[in-house]
Amino acid sequence: MSYPPYPPDPNRPQDSPPASGFPTYGRPEETAPKQNPYDRPQDPVARKQNPYDRPQDAGAPFVPPSSPVQGSPYQLPPPPPPYQGPQQYQGGQYPQFAYGYGYQGVQQAKTNGLAIAALVCGLVGVFISLVAPVAIGLGIAALVQIKRRQERGTGQAVAGLVLGSLITVVVGALTVFFIVVDWNEGTDDYGSDEPVSSYSATPTPDPVYADELVVGECFDEGSEEGQVLRQPCPIDHQGELIANVTLPRGAYPGDAKVQETARRACRAEFAKYVGVPLEKSVRKSNYWWPDESLWKVNNRIVICAVEADDGDILHGSVKGSKR
Repeated sequence: MSYPPYPPDPNRPQDSPPASGFPTYGRPEETAPKQNPYDRPQDPVARKQNPYDRPQDAGAPFVPPSSPVQGSPYQLPPPPPPYQGPQQYQGGQYPQFAYGYGYQGVQQAKTNGLAIAALVCGLVGVFISLVAPVAIGLGIAALVQIKRRQERGTGQAVAGLVLGSLITVVVGALTVFFIVVDWNEGTDDYGSDEPVSSYSATPTPDPVYADELVVGECFDEGSEEGQVLRQPCPIDHQGELIANVTLPRGAYPGDAKVQETARRACRAEFAKYVGVPLEKSVRKSNYWWPDESLWKVNNRIVICAVEADDGDILHGSVKGSKR
């Protein structure tokens, strides 16, 4: 059988509206939602706290695990803005500096040119000694400029200065040495400082005339009249040329007059050259005088020489020997 529909009665519990706002029919225990036994209790006191859970700030927004942590102390700084060119300031424009090694904007000091030139001249002076003094002057000038201009090149200047000084000292010492050796070789056995003839002796020297000799040269007598053979004074020889006397102008006075004039002139030259008069010497005087044919061609020279007495030989120069 069926029952007619009745309006809900508030006095009946089953007719009262539920808390959810929807009508329920039947028994209250059948209509109440059942609790899932696997649900965690919502009471924070009843729920056991996990010691590894991070404390949650009630006011902080929820951040998904996949999103980056906001406000982390390990976050990298933002990249710098792109270069916008030189900045302007009130007085003009800031200078631009190129990037490279060292500090930005610091210009490297240039090398002094005189220092490089001093080093080059010092190296060239090893092969050409005349350039060495130039290296000394350039090195001193370069050191002065480097100190005043705050430039580089001190090492090159010092190297050129040292090389130039060493080469100059060595060349100067060698020059003095060779001068002393040459002077000692030109000194004879009797202490005379007359240099020996530069003529080098040969086993068979060519004969020359006496008027071709110079004062201080030594000789041996030749095979013909008026001819001699040059010989170095340090070795044994027969005579030494000591003077050339020119007779006065005029008509030819004759052979006897010319010979007597030549004899007296050579005796005077003998005393000057040897250091003692002919009468006190163990040497003898010899001479050649011009004849009439030479006088006509204006050759009035008398050649004076010193020879060993009694066929003896001479060794060394007789100048200043006082013998």
